[in-house]
Amino acid sequence: MIWNPLKEKSLGKLSIFLFLLLFSSCACKKDNTLGPSPVPYVYVYTQIDISTPLYNSVMNEQGGQGAVYLAGGNKGIVVVQDFSSNYWAFDRTCPYQVTSPCGIIRSSSTGFGFVCGSYSGKKLDTCCSSTYGLDGTVTHSPPNTKSPYPLKAYRVTVSGTVLTISN
Repeated sequence: MIWNPLKEKSLGKLSIFLFLLLFSSCACKKDNTLGPSPVPYVYVYTQIDISTPLYNSVMNEQGGQGAVYLAGGNKGIVVVQDFSSNYWAFDRTCPYQVTSPCGIIRSSSTGFGFVCGSYSGKKLDTCCSSTYGLDGTVTHSPPNTKSPYPLKAYRVTVSGTVLTISN
């Protein structure tokens, strides 16, 4: 057998390429340390017609201003429209206070997001001071928490003026 230095160089380059490819694929791994939502799974399937007076507050020309509260989910469902005319539906259970009676998500007073708390008369008693954006992402989490879970989202499909909310 004849020794060919070009073959050894190409094997070395191939080894380096494979090593870099393996290293880069590991480096791109998304770190999802949160795990599943602490809000229990509940089957959800409901439809609303947002052209009816009962539900048209979700269809606001500015978007993000109106909210509709529905039965279902764990502690109810809230449906909103954002500024891009997308509809969002979330379980009203606060991911930090799943078992607490005060751990209910409500539209914030500005209408630009959600807050965890319950009303005592006309005063909002914030349960854990968590706040969330219109897309359900955490905008403020309580001190000493390790995992800022977003709101549990439900799928929203639009057909004309009918919204279907489901898992």
